[in-house]
Amino acid sequence: MKKIFAIVLGAALMLSGTNAFAQFSVGAGWINTTERSSYNGGDPDKAQLNGFYAGGQYKLPIVGGLSVAPGLYASMLFASGSGSAVYGLVSGTAKYTELAINVPVNFAYTIEIGDFEVFAYLGPNFQYAVMGKLDTTGDVGGGLISTANTQDLYSGDNKIRNPFNIYLGGGAGFQAGNIQVILGYDHSLTNMSSQDKTKLSRSQIKIGVGYAF
Repeated sequence: MKKIFAIVLGAALMLSGTNAFAQFSVGAGWINTTERSSYNGGDPDKAQLNGFYAGGQYKLPIVGGLSVAPGLYASMLFASGSGSAVYGLVSGTAKYTELAINVPVNFAYTIEIGDFEVFAYLGPNFQYAVMGKLDTTGDVGGGLISTANTQDLYSGDNKIRNPFNIYLGGGAGFQAGNIQVILGYDHSLTNMSSQDKTKLSRSQIKIGVGYAF
């Protein structure tokens, strides 16, 4: 998968640098992610993460309203939680932060309606997770025993997730002048867990705005 990621990234950068008629755009938006994990075929556990993305893409025309749009984006996701047990004598908190690089290669179809352009897109998104930091704290007996731990879930001895993953994404939007509004959806095609008998998948909704040059 590392080779696939490198090939797609290189091709996207080559196309963006050699096609003088490409339309470049930048954008940013909000992400809501649902994460599902299951062990040995059991019922999945769900977790919610929220965050944002930012980056840019080139829209390269193919024929008619059809185009291909390779891009390069960074995304950040966050989650936190806390709990207690034994009448509050045992408590703990957890905070998760994830940084990833994304290379989507979308095929889009655009229709002009008056002064607006309406478009829909579909394509793979190749992702590499740079960091997935989990910070946990524990407290027993009101401070009698306290613990704190930080681990990266994508690297090192505590690695339990695959940093390279592929999503299938799709969505729609419109452009008025230079301003774009986009609604998208992604679903992971690969198992994001590196643990035996464990399956980890994600689906996410993205809402963003962009500026086309």
